[in-house]
Amino acid sequence: MKKNNLLITINQIEDIDKLKKLGVSNYAFPLKEFCVGIPNTFLISEIPKEYNSFLFMNRVLDNEGIDKLKVILNNLPSHIKGIIFDDLGILNIVKDLKIEKILYLNHFNSNVLSIKEYLKYVDSVVVSTDINKSELDFILKEIPNKLTVCVLGYLQAMYSRRLLLDNYCTYYNLKKENGLVITSNNEKFFVYENEYGTVLYHLPCYSAMHLDIPYSKYNFINSAFLNIDDITKFIKGNNPRKTDTGFLDIDLIYKLKGENND
Repeated sequence: MKKNNLLITINQIEDIDKLKKLGVSNYAFPLKEFCVGIPNTFLISEIPKEYNSFLFMNRVLDNEGIDKLKVILNNLPSHIKGIIFDDLGILNIVKDLKIEKILYLNHFNSNVLSIKEYLKYVDSVVVSTDINKSELDFILKEIPNKLTVCVLGYLQAMYSRRLLLDNYCTYYNLKKENGLVITSNNEKFFVYENEYGTVLYHLPCYSAMHLDIPYSKYNFINSAFLNIDDITKFIKGNNPRKTDTGFLDIDLIYKLKGENND
């Protein structure tokens, strides 16, 4: 896996020195007040000026949030290279900005047609992790050198703007603890909440280390809940802890039983 196209979200500023020594040069900083499910976020003023950096925003915004973001984006310092975002409403306020735009819709962008349509408005699209390896390979070959591929991180299974963890603990008179692990149909998830909503992450951590990805623009690592040792192990070619490959190695086509099927 190429190192010079890795794009990594930052947990701690001091992690950058270790990543630089490994050949990483693209850093994304989760923007304070514009993220959900992310424990460590940054103000623009806290982002070091010596790096070309991206802003990472995964929160679905209301009108107040959009207005606040307009002010921030219209006053971006020169060291902010681009933005990674989820809310489609942001498309309209960034269309004239001379920065790199990466659209990250967690459970969408799983086919060539929709991705090509979004690429009319942004510079890169993060390919869905809800597809398998053969489908991913097909999409990357059809649209080479424009797409971003998730290669490491906890995958977001669900996001709600409701405070589900808070409501649950209040109803059952429990002490609220972020990181609650729940099980459903033998699948495990952990729950993380802030004032903007609740995210369920699938366990264990997702890793696409075994993939050969020659056609991607960026290989993306979401470092939330990973430490720098986990990330450096992955970059050096070793999976950091118990991981799985999500849907990559699963046949996603099923024959449904019906009147004429066994």
